[in-house]
Amino acid sequence: RLELNYPDFKTLMQEYHDGILLFDLTDKKVWSKAVKDSTGLQEFYDKNKNSYMWSQRLDATIYTCFTADVAKKLHKLLAKNVSADSLLTTFNSGNKADIQIKTGIFSKGDNETIDSIPWTIGMTPDMKNSGKIIFVNVKRKVAPEPKSLDEARGMITADYQGYLEKDWIESLRKKYKWNVDKDVLATLIH
Repeated sequence: RLELNYPDFKTLMQEYHDGILLFDLTDKKVWSKAVKDSTGLQEFYDKNKNSYMWSQRLDATIYTCFTADVAKKLHKLLAKNVSADSLLTTFNSGNKADIQIKTGIFSKGDNETIDSIPWTIGMTPDMKNSGKIIFVNVKRKVAPEPKSLDEARGMITADYQGYLEKDWIESLRKKYKWNVDKDVLATLIH
């Protein structure tokens, strides 16, 4: 009886009803479909992979030494091509950690140390930072390349959802005729 006695309540209930229906339909046609449709997602990625590019990156190893003496010893061992695991075992025994080694492929903005060095291949000079000695071995520059589907899955899924929504709306416009009642529109604007 509330809807009969209160027209504003009736309008509000209709808006909730329509909103829930639209949400459910959009979930089925766009959101859940983009997450569950691995084949469609892969095809969308294959067609648009150049939109998801890595910038130039560095393949490098960052060495952090806690004393200058340790840095000298580390340089000597690196000249002999001692592996990172052996270095960690040699310098970090028990509760004592004299070095840290971080290896990876870094983009600008990923690491403060990488951002501060010239991007040239080879070993950088020692740098002091908060009482530690840091140096970097730049192995190679990695040219810009497309990110893999797994590396950019969130962005690709969001773009695929946008594509599905646009495609769905276009199919609805082709299937159903629609027009804008300009008199009603004018009453909404004022």
